[in-house]
Amino acid sequence: MKIVIFGAGGFIGGWLCEELAGHKDVEIVPCVRHWSSAVRLARRGLDIVQIDLEKITRDLKLISDADVVVNVSMPPPSREPEIAARLYSACVDAGVRKFIQFSSTAVYGNMTGYLNEDSSPSPSNEYGRGKTAMEERLLKESIRSGPQLFILRPSIVYGPFSEVWTVHFARRIADGRWRSVGWAGSGTCNLVYCQDVAQSVIAAAVSQTETRLNVLNINGPEVITWDEYIERFGDALGIVGRQRVNPLRFSLTSTAVDGLRKTGSWVKRKGLNRPLQERAPAVFQSAKSAVGLYPTLGELHLWRQKVRYSWERAASVIGFSPSMTLDEGLRRSAEWCRTHGVVS
Repeated sequence: MKIVIFGAGGFIGGWLCEELAGHKDVEIVPCVRHWSSAVRLARRGLDIVQIDLEKITRDLKLISDADVVVNVSMPPPSREPEIAARLYSACVDAGVRKFIQFSSTAVYGNMTGYLNEDSSPSPSNEYGRGKTAMEERLLKESIRSGPQLFILRPSIVYGPFSEVWTVHFARRIADGRWRSVGWAGSGTCNLVYCQDVAQSVIAAAVSQTETRLNVLNINGPEVITWDEYIERFGDALGIVGRQRVNPLRFSLTSTAVDGLRKTGSWVKRKGLNRPLQERAPAVFQSAKSAVGLYPTLGELHLWRQKVRYSWERAASVIGFSPSMTLDEGLRRSAEWCRTHGVVS
């Protein structure tokens, strides 16, 4: 089986390539936009292809004999629908059997409760709107003919190499000495380990289902709150001297810092950040530290959002079942963070 992977240099793409590298019956073609993102893949001795999906054409020779094409690239939200549709059209012309496209549970926006794939998308930010538009475009393109389509919607993907949900949180917990944020983190933290996400792609690639169009949520096995995530990850990291913060004070400070963050963006756009840094370095550094430590208003809302994304359909259609327990996933994440100097 030949599998071509676009976005192979990214977080999930890298994990997918590493998981597939152990399959002797699979030929992997990892594709990256920039060579700088290929460092992780180069350790595996893989033959890496540099290609810009913005310039993809229907006569793309790269996928002419591919069985499966996986798109885990991360173009700007405004461009994603067009790029995904163009790649799917190239797969139609090349006779590719399966097309696996990554989306996100961000398509559900601010919805709460127990959600499955029958819940209509209701995105609340630019990222979610881009994913929703991309899904709609692909489903429209593939409704009559073409490769079997799998759209995967992972939730919060954590683990080694995860900048947003692992590295950033490890630094926050260490810098803020957080043990708990109380009701400020009372929402559901839908964590799924990176290796399980990679396995969901493999499950889709080898699946024998005959259903042409498949939209599937991918989520982890355990239901915890964001507050529990912060406490248990801090324990795994072994950070001492952590304290339970006052949730009201934490929320008010985060709101104030978000205003500071917006002011900082304006200052940067105007080109005033360097003069400010030179004239008041202590103030500049203090503001920078606060911006990195405290969550945005969007994050504050996410941390209080009570929602659970069902992966039952993925289990039924492709046989997906997350196998990484949270304790083991956090242990591996913490070990990786310590090894790579994320925390001391």
